[in-house]
Amino acid sequence: MAARLDALILCDFAQIREGLLFIQSGGLTRLVAQSFPAGFSCHVAAMVHLEPDEAVDAHTMVMKVKAADTATLVATVNVALHETPRASGLAPGEGRQVPIVIPVHKISFPGPGQYDLHVEIDDEFAGDLTFRVEHRPS
Repeated sequence: MAARLDALILCDFAQIREGLLFIQSGGLTRLVAQSFPAGFSCHVAAMVHLEPDEAVDAHTMVMKVKAADTATLVATVNVALHETPRASGLAPGEGRQVPIVIPVHKISFPGPGQYDLHVEIDDEFAGDLTFRVEHRPS
C-alpha cells in the first residue's frame, strides 16, 4: 500500500508539536478579501499515512491551487515526506501518520471565485479540497 492522504483541511491556524497536528478553526470553505490580488493568513493542514516499510523512504507531495472555472494554475507547493530515523514504539505492521502544515499566506489569489486544491502523493492523485474566495470591499 502506498502513502495516502487521510485528512486535508483549510483552517485559520495549524501547527505541528511533538508529531501531533494542532488545528484551530478547521473546515473553512470561504475566504474574504477587500482587494485583489489577495493573500490570506490561513493554513492547509494534512495528515499522510505511511506504511511502516515506506516511512523512511522519500515521498513527494504536490499541492496545486487552481481557479475552478478556468483551471488556471495559481500556485504549486512541493512537500518532501521523509522520516529518519524510523519511528520508535510502533507495533509490527503499524503505519505512521505524518502531519503537514502549509501556510497559505504565500499564495496570491488573483480574484474572487471558486478554487480547487489538488493533492498528489508520489505522482498519484491523493485528494482535493474546494473553497471560495469572495470580494467584500471595506
